[in-house]
Amino acid sequence: MCHKRLTDDEIANFLLVGDLSDIEELDEGFEVNVDNLDEVLELMTEEEDIQEIQPPNNPLPDILELVFLQENENDNDLEYDWSNIPLGYSNWTNNTWTTSYPTCTSSLPDPPIENLSPLQYFNINTNISEMEQCIGIHFYMSIVKMPSYRMFWSRQTTFTMISDTMSRNRFDKLRTYFHLNNNDNIVPRDNVNHDKLFKVRPFIEAVRNNFKKIKIEKYSAIDEIIIPFKGRSKLKQYIKNKPHKWGIKMFSIASKSGIVHDFEIYVGKGTIQESHMGLGLSGDIVMRLLDCVPKFENHKEAFDNWFNSYALQCRSNFAGTQCIGTVRANRTGNCKFTSDGNMKVKGRGTYEYKVDTTNNIFGCKWFDNKFVHMLSNYMGAEPTDIVQRWSVSSKKYVPVVRPACIKGYNNFMGTIDLHNMLVELYRTENKVKRYYLRIVHNLLDMCAVNAWLLYRRHCKQLNIVKYKSMLQFKSDIAEGLLRAGKDKLKKQKGRPSLRTPTPPTKRRRLFASRSSEDVRFDNVDHWPNPTDERQRYLNAQ
Repeated sequence: MCHKRLTDDEIANFLLVGDLSDIEELDEGFEVNVDNLDEVLELMTEEEDIQEIQPPNNPLPDILELVFLQENENDNDLEYDWSNIPLGYSNWTNNTWTTSYPTCTSSLPDPPIENLSPLQYFNINTNISEMEQCIGIHFYMSIVKMPSYRMFWSRQTTFTMISDTMSRNRFDKLRTYFHLNNNDNIVPRDNVNHDKLFKVRPFIEAVRNNFKKIKIEKYSAIDEIIIPFKGRSKLKQYIKNKPHKWGIKMFSIASKSGIVHDFEIYVGKGTIQESHMGLGLSGDIVMRLLDCVPKFENHKEAFDNWFNSYALQCRSNFAGTQCIGTVRANRTGNCKFTSDGNMKVKGRGTYEYKVDTTNNIFGCKWFDNKFVHMLSNYMGAEPTDIVQRWSVSSKKYVPVVRPACIKGYNNFMGTIDLHNMLVELYRTENKVKRYYLRIVHNLLDMCAVNAWLLYRRHCKQLNIVKYKSMLQFKSDIAEGLLRAGKDKLKKQKGRPSLRTPTPPTKRRRLFASRSSEDVRFDNVDHWPNPTDERQRYLNAQ
């Protein structure tokens, strides 16, 4: 007769509900199946009072629970009361749940005894040479424009001068953690000594000191510069008549050639220390910027009607600086001119001037397309000249009389505009949300423009007719920052590049590109480059 063996479910039920001694008794020669199960139970009840074994309705537990039980059966330290573990199907009811909030018994370690600086929390392990390379990469990015800076390292659009110098991840890290001051020393905003430009103050002062070293020319002008920025900052201004309407405003003084000699970033109240001259913020800024101008040496300064006033002309005259500029009608110091209606009757080119004999100030009113008021402490209306102006009614150019003060003002008032134009040609345009990075990049571009203009001044003094363009000059600066004084790049690791150059159709002699003079004469690692291609020396006999 074939006996039926126990199934896995029945064995598991015996393990969970019955006693292990049951299995030991069954293993002593009894053959168990469904037919003789009652006989076996009758024999077992003679020694112990055992209830009838019935398969429970509970399903099998999770296999992980069984394994956990087997692994810890010899662990005397851990005792598990398996009888309290509910086994069976889940029973979801609508009873109210009470949420408990036990207190966490673990705690954080104690902080260090001394306050750590940001550099101690995170050490980026950089040096001066690497930061110079980072600035050089930004200069190259201002020359070679791409939609995204990551494309300079992309396989399809790589730029080898950048990608071979620094990896993209390293460049991202340097730009992310770029700081110019210790944030631990910042003063709270409610403090009287709070500086809104604290993050870039050391850099600003260093650039200003270098700008002041350049000798100012005879003619110079004071105007405002807009640093393009549309992010969130209390320094952001809106000026509708500027090419970049949103940005950070900066007041600067520049020579006729476009070289900037000093500047002041506008931060609202507290931009400069308030003086007791009664000139207001605009006049105080002019007097502060005129500190770099030698006194009583007949230097000429120009500024527009936002700065100019009768009181400012008097102050600059006493300080030994000759100034000229347009002025608003309510700032002429009670100087009365002919009404607008009477001057319109006389036509375009009509002008009228008056002289203040007390402080030696000249005032003029001139009618062109609009009425223009001028104040100066060194130039008058004579001699006049004739200029051609377009007449809308006549549809042609008509001659218009122009006073000498208007001509002198237009001669060198556009110096700041010239500098802005040169900066805009190769501006570093990184889309960053940190306002101080925009200030840093703009000042670096201004440094590059100043360097090129100073180079042009020297070429003119040395009678050098052929000089480098702004593009070539800034490219040499970028190459010098990347390579001058640095060790040559190590051999790149990894797979060879997939950019295989297309072989020329005609065999040509290949010449290596000549490095700039800064790289050629830096006395660092200039050795012949080995090559597999054999060539003959040009002058060999």
